[in-house]
Amino acid sequence: MTLRHPVRPIVAAAVLWLTISWTLSAKAQIRIFGNNPPIGQGGGAPGAAIPGAAPTVRGEKLVPAAMNVITDKQGNSWNLEQNGTLGRVGNSMVNSGLTLLINNQQFYTYQPMMTADGSEFVLLNRPNSGLPGLQILRRIRVMEKEGALRFLEVLTNSNANAITVSVALRTNFSGNYKTYLTDQGNSGVTTLGQRESAILVTPGSNQSNRAFAFTLCDPKSPVKPTISSQNKYGLTFQYNLTIPGGQTVAIAHAVSQLPTPREFDRQALAKVFRPVSIDRLMGTIPREFRPLMVNDGGSTDWSGESMLRGGAVADLGVDRGRRDVLALGERTRLIGSANCAGLKVVTAYGEAEVPFETVAAVVGGNRGRRDVSRVMLRDGQVFSGEIEAADLRFSMASGGKMNLQIPSLDRLVCAKADADGSWDADAVAMVETYGGDRLAANGSEVPMLEGMTPWGPLAFSLDEIVWLAPMEDEPVGHYVEFKNGTRCYLFLAGAPLRLQSDVFGACELDSAQVKAVVTRAALDRAREAEEQGRAGALFAEMGSDADSQPPTLHPYVLAAGGQRIVGDLGESSLHVLTHSETVPVAPREIRRMVNLTAAEGGQPDAAGPVFRIELWGGGVLAGYLGESDLEMQVRGASWRLPLTDLRELVTPVPRLTEGAQQDIARLIRELGSDDWQTREKATEELQSFGYLAQSILREELRTNPDPEVQRRLERILLSIQ
Repeated sequence: MTLRHPVRPIVAAAVLWLTISWTLSAKAQIRIFGNNPPIGQGGGAPGAAIPGAAPTVRGEKLVPAAMNVITDKQGNSWNLEQNGTLGRVGNSMVNSGLTLLINNQQFYTYQPMMTADGSEFVLLNRPNSGLPGLQILRRIRVMEKEGALRFLEVLTNSNANAITVSVALRTNFSGNYKTYLTDQGNSGVTTLGQRESAILVTPGSNQSNRAFAFTLCDPKSPVKPTISSQNKYGLTFQYNLTIPGGQTVAIAHAVSQLPTPREFDRQALAKVFRPVSIDRLMGTIPREFRPLMVNDGGSTDWSGESMLRGGAVADLGVDRGRRDVLALGERTRLIGSANCAGLKVVTAYGEAEVPFETVAAVVGGNRGRRDVSRVMLRDGQVFSGEIEAADLRFSMASGGKMNLQIPSLDRLVCAKADADGSWDADAVAMVETYGGDRLAANGSEVPMLEGMTPWGPLAFSLDEIVWLAPMEDEPVGHYVEFKNGTRCYLFLAGAPLRLQSDVFGACELDSAQVKAVVTRAALDRAREAEEQGRAGALFAEMGSDADSQPPTLHPYVLAAGGQRIVGDLGESSLHVLTHSETVPVAPREIRRMVNLTAAEGGQPDAAGPVFRIELWGGGVLAGYLGESDLEMQVRGASWRLPLTDLRELVTPVPRLTEGAQQDIARLIRELGSDDWQTREKATEELQSFGYLAQSILREELRTNPDPEVQRRLERILLSIQ
């Protein structure tokens, strides 16, 4: 089976039910308005200054920056001016790019600074009488590998009252651009749609052949800019925000250069924007600023596609704080405290009494506007069905009291608590259904699932996976990541999922009901990353196109759609068709095999794709393969992967024959011989083994006390590298 569409891995699973308390309340208080008036025309009037300033990065040392032309690893040149504007370089289509304007006033800085390692520019605004009490900080980072610049605009309101601001990014071109398209393929839009997050600007006939891509927000972000065009000579992206008094907000965006694509379908555009999507940018943003982001996907440390946000407390449109909130419609919010003598839920899985102190929110019938009511627990579970609440009352902070009835209740959101996001000690996974329920599975019984991959059937238990997520932009199908590093696309099928719930006991879910699964392995990984302060970098790695090395010593294949298959290679030789010879290659001899046709964006001809094969013993082969597929042993089953699906094959550790191992051990002993010629010969022969001997030589270097042997091992390893 050949994949027809590349698929974007959905990796936000590690943080879906991990509720992290915000260290700052800015994000919870941000209100987004359209067509906001400038300060002094309906915005909050400046009041007395409140102590505080934009957050700083702990341990960061800044030095004066020299703004000049920078060239990244993709060969793009960037001319950064003192205020962070992009100046023109050569025949670039951009004349001045991403000039920052706040309420139509241009951003300026005293002295541009940069981090001591030169990785990021830090620009602080000059005081401006037109923007009293507003501090603006621009942080610009060169993304060397991606060929892009990441911008972070940080706005701090030191006034007592909220202020309304427009944040505009203006780009002028050195001639008429041809057109601009969103990442969903729509042209000339003025407002980004639900799934849109970026635009691609293609050059006109008199400009260079390089297009510019602008990443503006996350697809799920509630904050998206308007786009205005100035007769194809310029584009302006404008964000309208209200910043509460004493608070700070941040907007991340990026620009990249690339050859003008030949195709502009969604698949091709996704490939253009994926390396600089907002979720990738999060890994480059200092963790002090991540909670302040307002144009991400709504999560504190991960702003990628959130596969289980439907039904979550965060989606109720209520800002949680230290008090309970009774929400009535879009505008009415009553602050106070709720109590209930007894809460009972009757669901498709059974009925149960729910202690009110474990409840995070209750969603009622809203006077018949909803077909189902829901109870959301602090650990992330969600139960839908009939709710019976005994003596449910709400006491307002002003002194009033209300008796609440579930059929007429809109939303009751309980105050934050330390228990939020904490799983029960016995819980091994959370399972979400397409109906919006979330059930915790305990470890008394290991639930099993079955699926069909593009290359064969696959059965697995929940304790073998990290997460399972629905395919984005596809009506059916899931992505699953295993603990051994395998990550692949499959259709769930087979027997129902049987799990043990602490609330309902034994439950059975048809496989068609299962939307997603997050296991404790994902939860632990996310928490560990947060504790170490590298959550963004970890998730950016998880969200990559599988081009990072998985934590395995087994061979693995990177396949179409970002899939990664870990297993053992078969014994059948591959036959490389070079210009004049057919060369047989045993799979164990291959160190790395790359599909050059796919890497260069081409299409296979009648003979198939062209491969480049690096051998463990040294040497490189290039050409077609005589076979049409590759045999792999995956989880006890034999899969045959079509070569057209294969992007790269990697064998992290060489497979040595017993004879080769004995020869290497003998030669290492001879490195310490008293005879100089014996030592020299042994050195040359070990070098001829190449990468085959590398792991053994490294271990010997670590443990062998002989200085002469160590010196020669270092020389051999250096020659191999």
